[in-house]
Amino acid sequence: MKRKELAKKLGMVTLAFVMAVPFAVPAVCYADTQVQAEADPSSKDDAEGEKQNEMTFQSKTYEKTYKTEDGRICKEVSFAYPYAQGDSQAAQAFNQFYQKLLTKWKKAAKKNLDDAKEYAEQREDVDNDSYYGDSVTYKITSKDNKYISVLQSGYEYTGGAHGMPYRDAYVFDAKTGKKVSAASMLGISKSQLNKKVRDLFLKKYDKTTKEKISLFYEDRNDVKAFLEKMDFNQNLYYLKNGKLRFYADPYAVGPYASGFIEVSVKLS
Repeated sequence: MKRKELAKKLGMVTLAFVMAVPFAVPAVCYADTQVQAEADPSSKDDAEGEKQNEMTFQSKTYEKTYKTEDGRICKEVSFAYPYAQGDSQAAQAFNQFYQKLLTKWKKAAKKNLDDAKEYAEQREDVDNDSYYGDSVTYKITSKDNKYISVLQSGYEYTGGAHGMPYRDAYVFDAKTGKKVSAASMLGISKSQLNKKVRDLFLKKYDKTTKEKISLFYEDRNDVKAFLEKMDFNQNLYYLKNGKLRFYADPYAVGPYASGFIEVSVKLS
């Protein structure tokens, strides 16, 4: 089951207190644009030769607006992603990864178009700005001559009180442009990684339960059971400030208001 679908089923009953937040984005036509991406100021190399070998990036954004037959906007989508400059094998591998990811994302974005059209047609006000949407931005959280870490943040609205935030995070080998696993970065097995991260989440649970507002669901056994179903090797991590940061999506182990709950492991 996909993470977003699982998250919705785990905690939608907790949303009665949340105020409605319509998804509104400017109306745009299809575009595939490039703008200069911000460099990560935290990434610096001491050796000049290493600097010359670092990949540099531009930002690309795919955008599309879907409308009903009578011209109402029913869904808007946008997907921003990094594009490595140059013709090195690492840059080519990196760009191929995101081209495949974009193709997969565009296909997924079309799956609920019938629902989006029905939702738009039910609006009494033609100019109402509440319609389906899915918007993805990104940030390069770490970049040096060893690893490149990209964190994409999405927000999908499909009607109701509010939309659903989600993440897609990937760490790449800077020399090959290929995705690397958290387990290999820490020098442990995948099962060892899951145990380590789950223990860190439970440790954080024990600490936060002493506070007035806990980040987690109330029952520790429920939290533990949810953690056992999660595989933290599956892109639930990113690299920042020398630490691997593992996260749980909203509703996974805590209510929507807690957002993404994180624990971290320092790279040796």
